[in-house]
Amino acid sequence: MSAPVTPLSLKSTLRLIRELLAALRVHQWVKNLLVFVAPLLGDALFEQQSFLRATLVFLAFCAAASGTYLINDLLDLKSDREHPRKRDRPFASGRLPLAFAAFGPILLIVGFGIALYVSGATASIVGGYIVLSLSYSLLLKKRPLVDVFTLSLLYTVRIYAGQVALDVDPSNWLVMYSGFLFLSLAILKRVSEYQAIIKSKTAYETGRGYRTTDMEVLKSMGVASSFASSLVLALYIDSESAAMTYKYPMLLWSVVPILLFWQSRMWLAATRGNMTDDPIVFAASDWVSWLCLLFLLAIYAIPLYL
Repeated sequence: MSAPVTPLSLKSTLRLIRELLAALRVHQWVKNLLVFVAPLLGDALFEQQSFLRATLVFLAFCAAASGTYLINDLLDLKSDREHPRKRDRPFASGRLPLAFAAFGPILLIVGFGIALYVSGATASIVGGYIVLSLSYSLLLKKRPLVDVFTLSLLYTVRIYAGQVALDVDPSNWLVMYSGFLFLSLAILKRVSEYQAIIKSKTAYETGRGYRTTDMEVLKSMGVASSFASSLVLALYIDSESAAMTYKYPMLLWSVVPILLFWQSRMWLAATRGNMTDDPIVFAASDWVSWLCLLFLLAIYAIPLYL
């Protein structure tokens, strides 16, 4: 007869599960919602089969992303232990045994397998995402500018995967807009990291290759990318493509100031040192960001009732 589970062992198990979920960075899965963007804009999302395929792609990216996070934390173990904030991560703090990092490769295989079930093309995109993510963890994140361009590509790949999985025609406008937007967010992430280090008054070295004196020019590039994305969106709204795609294209003009306001506010938060996490994760817990999202959803829904 097996020994009964004691309250202590149950408590320890729950603690390990909680730490493992933290190491998997489940809160970062919000980024993977980007796979729904293309089918949503293409009015293909609300078909049952399309929604199921998009959900599978979402799960594939969640597994692949969490797998790379585990591997990345193992590679960054030494530097994370010296970081003023990252030292509290499960592996760096010692709360989660390093043996759990073995889930990393398993999750990569699971993510690729789910993508392969959707289609060979989807699997190739998820596979490319995995290779690029691991390359970023091993080398690219140490190269100034290369790191932020890589991060922006990792965001854009998610949108492209949603297009491919549902056979939605790729849009050059969407690629251009997302490219500028995600480059801005990638630079914003890097700036917020340095702002947090400056605010903590520590001598921690990020290993990213940037200098404190680079922050002003990075801010300039990031803000310029934000405004460039809004310019691309405005040019699209004024194009024949928008007129043929949307019943009431004039409604889209209200999207431009909302998105520009949101991005400007994000940059202001980072500059003031109020953003200590990934911009997307910060936005997920920011009530103003949610309000902007509600306005955007309302604009999307208005034509359905006209």
